[in-house]
Amino acid sequence: MTAIIIIGIIIFIIFALSGKKKQTQQTNTYSNTKQKTEKEIKEELVQSILKNIKVTVTTSSSSNSYNDDSIIDVTDQSYRINSNSNLIKYSNGVPYWPHHYVYSYSEINSASNEQKRFYNTFKNSFLNGEYLDLEGNTNYAFILLFDLLNEYENHNNIPKLEKQLQVLGQHYPKTKSYGVSFLIQKMESQGDSEGVSRLRTEDRYGYQNYNTDYDYWRLGSKYKTKLKLNDDEVKLLNKLWYPSNNFCSVEFCCIEILKLYIATISELKSKYIQEETTLDAEFLAVADVIARKHFKYKTGSQNYKYCIETTTNEFYSHIFKHCENAVREYYGHKRKINTDTYCTTAEAKTEFDTKIISKVSELLPTLVSKVTPPDEATDIELYSQNTNRWKIKFEELTTNYKDNLKGFIDSIISLGNLNKKNPSIENIFFEASKFIAKYDKESALTFYVHYLYHDLKSATYDNKQLTKTIQKSLFKTNEQLHDFEVIVSELINDKNLEKALQAVSKVYVVKRKKIQLDTVSIKEVQQKHSGTVELLNEYLKDDYDDENNTIKTQEISNEEIKIEITQKSDRIIQSIYIADIALTEIHTTAIELFAKNNFSISQTDLETFAKSKGVFKNQLIESINEVCYDYLDDVFIEEEDEYYTINTNYYQRLLAK
Repeated sequence: MTAIIIIGIIIFIIFALSGKKKQTQQTNTYSNTKQKTEKEIKEELVQSILKNIKVTVTTSSSSNSYNDDSIIDVTDQSYRINSNSNLIKYSNGVPYWPHHYVYSYSEINSASNEQKRFYNTFKNSFLNGEYLDLEGNTNYAFILLFDLLNEYENHNNIPKLEKQLQVLGQHYPKTKSYGVSFLIQKMESQGDSEGVSRLRTEDRYGYQNYNTDYDYWRLGSKYKTKLKLNDDEVKLLNKLWYPSNNFCSVEFCCIEILKLYIATISELKSKYIQEETTLDAEFLAVADVIARKHFKYKTGSQNYKYCIETTTNEFYSHIFKHCENAVREYYGHKRKINTDTYCTTAEAKTEFDTKIISKVSELLPTLVSKVTPPDEATDIELYSQNTNRWKIKFEELTTNYKDNLKGFIDSIISLGNLNKKNPSIENIFFEASKFIAKYDKESALTFYVHYLYHDLKSATYDNKQLTKTIQKSLFKTNEQLHDFEVIVSELINDKNLEKALQAVSKVYVVKRKKIQLDTVSIKEVQQKHSGTVELLNEYLKDDYDDENNTIKTQEISNEEIKIEITQKSDRIIQSIYIADIALTEIHTTAIELFAKNNFSISQTDLETFAKSKGVFKNQLIESINEVCYDYLDDVFIEEEDEYYTINTNYYQRLLAK
């Protein structure tokens, strides 16, 4: 009440002074100086009143201790009103980035080096609680939005993602509505129905403040021209949010999913018509069951109506996910997205599966066969995303091998070229070497040299030792083995693949010399020095030495030998990781294994690795996480379904600069 009285007094004084000014202007128009003096008098009077009034935020003293910052009492206490944004000016100036619609994190690849450097600064500042003023360059904020969504795929922590997107939307409002939508998608996939309901309630009217670019940012509007969509197809695709995952970030894949999705909806409509109903009617019936049985909303209530509308739209998103998984399977991309429904009520789930999903599942096998196979650029991206995808093609080549040596060699080389961005590329050539050894020795050595070359190029190769098995049958004489050891040693030193491949072709060339033998003398020497000859043969077989490398061979079985390569360099090989982190040799080897497999390893593969090192899988993971936790303040290796994953940003932080 006191506040209302004081505010009323202030308003009265201002109006009174305003009226006095008009009167003065009418009677004393001759004096500009006097007008200025009266203006100053008015301002001084208002300031005098305001000077004795201080504003403070007070809270209720009631037992519920609820803080409401929207209630401002006028008291004699002072209060500093902070800005909502608290944006910090970047001292070097934000690199200009012309506005365009950002659909995935991969669009950072089109940025200049200067823009990329600023983005890294912007992201690090954001994660540390400092928010830079982007000066209208909103591309950076949207790149960060998708970056955070990608990181979620590793840490799988919904509360963490929600907090990040909330802060992002608060300081960079254009991202807010998109962040909420993506968050709802993630919560749905986790079955977090309470979180979904809460976000929808909070954001029910949020879109009206941020929908300037709403339609353009949707899939239908984006691809209207490229896919030659009609108006109905545009509306259909605009029901979807742009999918935020690596597979869909490859535009070729995204377009094929969209075409399959449109065809699936079209066929689904036809199927319903054959059953004397419509798609809208069936969707409405299922949404009704979900609203009443799952959310417990009363029919006709405001919540019920809102739930019907949003749930119906979610059916389209769910069908899209099934289409995406079908294309993933067709392209040999084994990792699928979660299509589980958030419905926990048996009746609602059964209704959804029976009336919608079962019919979609019947249609997809026929429709997906019409999907366009990936082009070369797409294959390269998919092989880099799924580091074991090459095994599908490799198995096909080995299963169908019919003594067509040249065709097999060409196919393996081609497969290697498609995997040029795959950190596990060397494994293709190693497996090819083992397979072809029983058919052609020179080809086996050729592939083995390819294997060594790519492993040497690998960021995780330690430049100390390479130990792998190859078929003993490749070498019939010590001279052949010695020649190959020389090739390997030179490859390690000069990294010249072409030179090594040319040298391989000479390993099996017969070296002819005209020698006249005294058979009698040979027999006498053999009888006299048989033990010495055997010992000499052992030395020749087991060791090769030059000034740079030592190569030892050891018989594993009648079928295999082991080649161990050791470099003699006196220089100390520095660890690629920060010295302050007490990583052991087995720790670094395990981390390197992750790096070679795109930072994701199945639990089975990791268990095999752990056993080979004489430790338990869980013990290894826990020890690495414990060592890294103090530095990262977070878990380094996380478990995700049947995989262990490493956050790539955390990996970069561990690297020595």
